[in-house]
Amino acid sequence: GVLSGMFGVGGGFVIVPALVLFSGMEMHHAVATSLLVIFLVSISGVGFYIFSGGSLSLVVTALFILGGFIGMNLGSNVSKKLSGPNLQRVFASAIIAVAIFVITRQL
Repeated sequence: GVLSGMFGVGGGFVIVPALVLFSGMEMHHAVATSLLVIFLVSISGVGFYIFSGGSLSLVVTALFILGGFIGMNLGSNVSKKLSGPNLQRVFASAIIAVAIFVITRQL
Protein backbone atom coordinates (compact mmCIF):
# COMPACT_ATOMS: atom_id res chain seq x y z
CA GLY A 1 0.00 0.00 0.00
CA VAL A 2 2.80 2.42 0.88
CA LEU A 3 4.59 1.72 -2.42
CA SER A 4 1.37 2.26 -4.35
CA GLY A 5 0.65 5.54 -2.61
CA MET A 6 4.16 6.95 -2.95
CA PHE A 7 5.21 5.76 -6.38
CA GLY A 8 2.05 4.65 -8.16
CA VAL A 9 3.31 1.07 -8.45
CA GLY A 10 1.08 -1.92 -7.96
CA GLY A 11 3.48 -3.65 -5.66
CA GLY A 12 3.50 -6.96 -7.54
CA PHE A 13 7.28 -6.98 -7.48
CA VAL A 14 7.04 -7.10 -3.67
CA ILE A 15 3.85 -9.13 -3.22
CA VAL A 16 4.76 -12.05 -5.49
CA PRO A 17 8.14 -12.85 -3.90
CA ALA A 18 6.64 -12.38 -0.42
CA LEU A 19 3.84 -14.84 -1.17
CA VAL A 20 6.27 -17.40 -2.58
CA LEU A 21 8.84 -17.04 0.21
CA PHE A 22 6.65 -16.62 3.27
CA SER A 23 3.55 -18.65 2.43
CA GLY A 24 5.13 -21.28 0.19
CA MET A 25 2.56 -20.42 -2.47
CA GLU A 26 3.25 -21.76 -5.96
CA MET A 27 4.39 -19.07 -8.39
CA HIS A 28 1.31 -19.13 -10.65
CA HIS A 29 -1.02 -18.76 -7.63
CA ALA A 30 1.16 -15.99 -6.17
CA VAL A 31 0.90 -14.00 -9.41
CA ALA A 32 -2.89 -14.40 -9.53
CA THR A 33 -3.23 -13.46 -5.85
CA SER A 34 -1.04 -10.40 -6.28
CA LEU A 35 -3.13 -9.25 -9.25
CA LEU A 36 -6.27 -9.29 -7.08
CA VAL A 37 -4.50 -7.41 -4.27
CA ILE A 38 -3.09 -4.85 -6.72
CA PHE A 39 -6.52 -4.35 -8.30
CA LEU A 40 -8.17 -3.63 -4.95
CA VAL A 41 -5.37 -1.32 -3.76
CA SER A 42 -5.33 0.50 -7.10
CA ILE A 43 -9.09 1.08 -7.13
CA SER A 44 -8.97 2.54 -3.62
CA GLY A 45 -5.95 4.67 -4.56
CA VAL A 46 -7.73 6.12 -7.59
CA GLY A 47 -10.78 6.80 -5.43
CA PHE A 48 -8.73 8.68 -2.83
CA TYR A 49 -6.91 10.60 -5.57
CA ILE A 50 -10.14 11.73 -7.25
CA PHE A 51 -11.80 12.46 -3.88
CA SER A 52 -8.85 14.71 -2.95
CA GLY A 53 -9.35 16.80 -6.10
CA GLY A 54 -7.23 14.93 -8.63
CA SER A 55 -8.38 14.28 -12.17
CA LEU A 56 -7.68 11.66 -14.81
CA SER A 57 -7.42 11.78 -18.59
CA LEU A 58 -10.16 9.42 -19.70
CA VAL A 59 -8.55 8.88 -23.13
CA VAL A 60 -5.15 7.95 -21.68
CA THR A 61 -6.81 5.81 -19.02
CA ALA A 62 -8.86 3.95 -21.63
CA LEU A 63 -5.78 3.35 -23.80
CA PHE A 64 -3.82 1.96 -20.86
CA ILE A 65 -6.73 -0.26 -19.83
CA LEU A 66 -6.93 -1.61 -23.38
CA GLY A 67 -3.18 -2.22 -23.42
CA GLY A 68 -3.42 -3.87 -20.02
CA PHE A 69 -6.13 -6.27 -21.20
CA ILE A 70 -4.12 -7.19 -24.29
CA GLY A 71 -0.94 -7.66 -22.25
CA MET A 72 -2.80 -9.64 -19.58
CA ASN A 73 -4.15 -12.03 -22.20
CA LEU A 74 -0.71 -12.53 -23.77
CA GLY A 75 1.00 -12.90 -20.40
CA SER A 76 -1.57 -15.39 -19.18
CA ASN A 77 -1.09 -17.56 -22.26
CA VAL A 78 2.70 -17.45 -21.93
CA SER A 79 2.65 -18.20 -18.18
CA LYS A 80 0.53 -21.33 -18.75
CA LYS A 81 3.38 -22.72 -20.85
CA LEU A 82 6.06 -22.05 -18.21
CA SER A 83 6.90 -24.12 -15.17
CA GLY A 84 6.97 -22.39 -11.78
CA PRO A 85 10.78 -22.04 -11.71
CA ASN A 86 10.88 -20.71 -15.29
CA LEU A 87 8.12 -18.23 -14.47
CA GLN A 88 10.20 -17.08 -11.48
CA ARG A 89 13.18 -16.52 -13.78
CA VAL A 90 11.10 -14.47 -16.21
CA PHE A 91 9.66 -12.47 -13.29
CA ALA A 92 13.14 -11.80 -11.85
CA SER A 93 14.43 -10.78 -15.28
CA ALA A 94 11.56 -8.33 -15.70
CA ILE A 95 12.25 -6.78 -12.30
CA ILE A 96 15.95 -6.40 -13.14
CA ALA A 97 15.11 -4.84 -16.53
CA VAL A 98 12.75 -2.32 -14.92
CA ALA A 99 15.33 -1.48 -12.25
CA ILE A 100 18.01 -0.88 -14.89
CA PHE A 101 15.60 1.30 -16.88
CA VAL A 102 14.71 3.40 -13.84
CA ILE A 103 18.33 3.80 -12.73
CA THR A 104 19.67 4.70 -16.18
CA ARG A 105 16.80 7.08 -16.84
CA GLN A 106 17.77 9.07 -13.75
CA LEU A 107 21.40 9.52 -14.89
